[in-house]
Amino acid sequence: MDLEEDSLQERLLNVYDPTSNDKQVLYRLLLNAIRSKDYRTFKNIIEYNLKKQPPVLDVNYVFPNHYEETCLDIASRNGLTDFVSYLLSKGARVNRVNEAHNRAAIHFATENGHERTLAALLTHSTTNVNLEAGQQTALHIAVRQENLTCARQLLEGRASVNIPNSRGLTALHMAAMNGQREMVRLILDVCKQCPDLDSYRDYNDQTTRQVLRENLPDLPLPPKREGREVNAQDLKYYLTANDEVNFLRSLETVKPQILHGVAEDLLEMAAQHNFLNAVAGILNGLQGSIFSVKRAAQVAIRQGYHCVLRQLLNVKPGVASDLILDASLELGMPGRHGVDSTSDRLECLKLIMEQENVDVRCADDKGNTPLHYAARAGCHEAVTLLLERGSYIGHMNKFNVPPVADISASTLSRYLDDCLQTRKCRTNEYTIEFDYRCLMPHVDGSTDGAHRPYREMEVFQYIACNNCLKHLLKHPLLSSFLYLKWHRIRHFLYVNFVFYTMFYLLLNAYILSMTRHGSASENKTVDDGSPATLNGSLKIAFWSYEDFLHPFVSAMLLLFACREMLQLFSCPRNYFSSPQNLLELALIGMTLSVLCGAGSVLASLVILLSAWNLVLLISQHPRMSTGVEMFRTVSFNFIQFLFPYIFLILAFALAFYTLFKDADDKFPDPGHSFFKTIIMLTGEFDAADISFESHPLWSHVVFVFFVFFIAIVLFNLLNGLAVSDTAEILCKAELVGLISRIHLVTYVEHVVFGKLFRHWLCRNQFKCLTKRILLFPNYLADGKISIKPSDNLDAYENDRRCIKYARGDSIKKYNRWATLKMDPGIIKKAKRIICDKKQLSDNERIMITLGKLQDKLTIMEDALNTIKFAVENNNVDNTIEHAA
Repeated sequence: MDLEEDSLQERLLNVYDPTSNDKQVLYRLLLNAIRSKDYRTFKNIIEYNLKKQPPVLDVNYVFPNHYEETCLDIASRNGLTDFVSYLLSKGARVNRVNEAHNRAAIHFATENGHERTLAALLTHSTTNVNLEAGQQTALHIAVRQENLTCARQLLEGRASVNIPNSRGLTALHMAAMNGQREMVRLILDVCKQCPDLDSYRDYNDQTTRQVLRENLPDLPLPPKREGREVNAQDLKYYLTANDEVNFLRSLETVKPQILHGVAEDLLEMAAQHNFLNAVAGILNGLQGSIFSVKRAAQVAIRQGYHCVLRQLLNVKPGVASDLILDASLELGMPGRHGVDSTSDRLECLKLIMEQENVDVRCADDKGNTPLHYAARAGCHEAVTLLLERGSYIGHMNKFNVPPVADISASTLSRYLDDCLQTRKCRTNEYTIEFDYRCLMPHVDGSTDGAHRPYREMEVFQYIACNNCLKHLLKHPLLSSFLYLKWHRIRHFLYVNFVFYTMFYLLLNAYILSMTRHGSASENKTVDDGSPATLNGSLKIAFWSYEDFLHPFVSAMLLLFACREMLQLFSCPRNYFSSPQNLLELALIGMTLSVLCGAGSVLASLVILLSAWNLVLLISQHPRMSTGVEMFRTVSFNFIQFLFPYIFLILAFALAFYTLFKDADDKFPDPGHSFFKTIIMLTGEFDAADISFESHPLWSHVVFVFFVFFIAIVLFNLLNGLAVSDTAEILCKAELVGLISRIHLVTYVEHVVFGKLFRHWLCRNQFKCLTKRILLFPNYLADGKISIKPSDNLDAYENDRRCIKYARGDSIKKYNRWATLKMDPGIIKKAKRIICDKKQLSDNERIMITLGKLQDKLTIMEDALNTIKFAVENNNVDNTIEHAA
């Protein structure tokens, strides 16, 4: 190692509490030391760090690369015997299988022919000499490599020669097929287990004994054994060879303790081959014992074997909650051999959903729920099934993507329609039930969940930004939920509006009084007699009025600033992303300057900014948002459309300056010329006052071009654009109002549930505040609410803890909806959707008619076939009578 790495090593060895970066550097040093075969450095790093409490390094650490290797894997593969012995002494897991290579340490050493390393591994007490990795043992590898030394070491370590590999071949069978005389002799002489020469067959249907007699006829073989007991390898062999019949025969005679030892492996292999009888036989043999079917169930889901999965779930229904993510994930995976198996995997998902207490809101380490995977797979039936069981469409994964991002608008619309149901409560009365469970966020089950509330508007904010889904906001289910949210927070907005209106009035009154006082001081003339007395009286009156308003404006400004600071510290990112907040900060700064004696220019800006901010506050009301949205859209489009023509307008201004600067004082310099040209855009030409004498021809031509192209053509285009934008916004007035309401309620949630309120308020105060803002679970305990369409002042609370109707006095008694008048337009839309669901669509009517015609044609075809048969058999009269 170089000097830099030596110094880094010395520093890290003496670190008492290393950071994660320091640990990564330590592991990198370990990797470099083992690759460079620097045993001293390798040992020193581990010795120093294992002495610390708790130890810093893990000798079983898997290096983060596609090889998934540990230090023991690398040392075994490269034949570093000293490293292997040292790692084993420090607790390295000798039987860990590297999934990337399908090898364990003993396989690495055998495959690369490192006899000394293999001997070190075999001397360790916990080494499994028959460990299978990739369905082969180290002895299989030694035979394939024709390494007699390694084979002898393994056989002396009690390696079994009766274990078949993935092809159903034992090590002895492999040696016999390849004609390895010395290897066969070694196995027969050294093996401490009597080799089974008659049970396993290769792909040529030959046993080991038959292959030996054919390839090595002169070798003496042990006699054939009768009545050999069935072992675990026999059971695995038959399943690997797709021999279910012999497997079931062996299963009847196998000892229970042998079956229990390999039960999970056998279930997994039987599920892999879709052996229903084998699975049933294994489960019957395991009655009364403790075992897991999770691995087998995962294989059945992966392969789409729903019949196998049904058998497993009948025995262990509690494993369903651990399988729902796997079943949803497999919906989007390609089928076996290119065959579409979506229907089979969907059936597996249905079987899982039929079990009790299945958590459809569980999430994996990426934050994905079953609904994420079902929506991503495009399986509409699975999406509907999960939504009906209560999945949340707005749960954000670690990439901030909700399930609704992949759900088609048609699928979501159909489900939202199904969330509107009618319930008959009396003889002549009924209620409309709104089911909001798909909008209910995941609840944190921790003890401090009240101090870390969820936000109910995240999904609405995403839908509002999605052009393919935003039209669904007009659906009664979503619009009614927004109405309920607005109903909960409207008091905060009303108080805020009243406060700012008072501030606006006091501020403008103060600026006007200050302006009057300033103008009176400038225009006063002190003459002899009474005029001086009158001016002095006016001055005193203005001073008194101004002094009276100054403390009130200062107090209101202080409260205004405190309000902005609360928002800023609660959610700084959302605060600075709002242009209105930036406008309010500028207003606070300018108002403070005016109170300190700034001039009239700044005061005029304050008047404009305060009025504009008041307009924005008024637009927060749903009924006022459309007008402001029209103003904003038209203004933006005007600027965007006019920008390319600014250069043309500037060119006309310079042309006017060039032509009229000597003969007219209206264009004395380029600045005034540009300003005058801008005024002329509105139609104020003052052509009679413009002198065309200096350049009579060209000045008239340029002026006519300006009038035609700019004043007539360009501004008519702008007016047409404005009319088009206005008409489009008016057509989307309802959607614009809903989106405005979403932005407002979302911002309120961000402020209230920000860091400031969570840390400054006590638990009870914060809990009361969240109850005021959130609908779940306090006001919509089961996610449903019922409303009487005949009198929408009566809203039913569908809480199972409160059986009474939430109307009149009972509303106040149970602290439910104190006042609630659902929007009549929402009720009307809900009733229309419910009525449409009960009626057949045109396509459905056509399909029913075609089905009836098909039935009639089938009957006619049968009759004609009967007559034809009778004609061919000269029995027409009897057939016609029978048909009649």
